[in-house]
Formats: sequence, C-alpha cells, structure tokens
Amino acid sequence: MPEDLDAERFEEVKESGETWMVDFWAEWCGPCKQTEPIVEEISEEMDDIKVGKVDVDEYQELATAQGVRSIPTFVILEDGEEVSRQMGAMGKEKFESWIEENK
Repeated sequence: MPEDLDAERFEEVKESGETWMVDFWAEWCGPCKQTEPIVEEISEEMDDIKVGKVDVDEYQELATAQGVRSIPTFVILEDGEEVSRQMGAMGKEKFESWIEENK
C-alpha cells in the first residue's frame, strides 16, 4: 500500500537514500482516481521502489514547493533528488517502463 506523506515525512523520504515514486493527487481528481489502483499494484509488486502519496489539497505548500502544477503528478526520487516526473494518467505498462527507465 502506498504511504501517505505529509511535509515532514516527505523530507524523511528524501533523506532515506531509497528510491521512491511519489504520487501528488487529490480526492476530487478523476485521473487520480483512475490511476489509484495502478499505483497500489505497483507499491505491492515492485520491491525495488517505495511508493508514497501526497494529497495536494491537504499539503498545498508541499505541492507548490515541489513545483506541482497539475495532478496527478508522479515524481521519482533517488537519493533525495528528483530523477523524473510524469504528469497525467498512465496505464500500468507505461508506469512500469517509466519506473524501470528512471531508477
């Protein structure tokens, strides 16, 4: 299951040295709801990447600080640095290939 991240936990994630995919989403967002089951599957199936979610309504300052301008936005962090960003809904195969190319 993806981990819900607040601003404090997001900083801990960045400092963890691990590879993370972070989903910036909102409850009212149709494409976010569309990708939610895929994000959950990825978090369960891919052992070499951790998955987190940031609710942009609850943590607007965090989303703004990360340059999130539309949702869903997916960011891959490695050793605390952003290595790739995708915006908009994707199918599972595209998610998996994007992750594999960027971790």
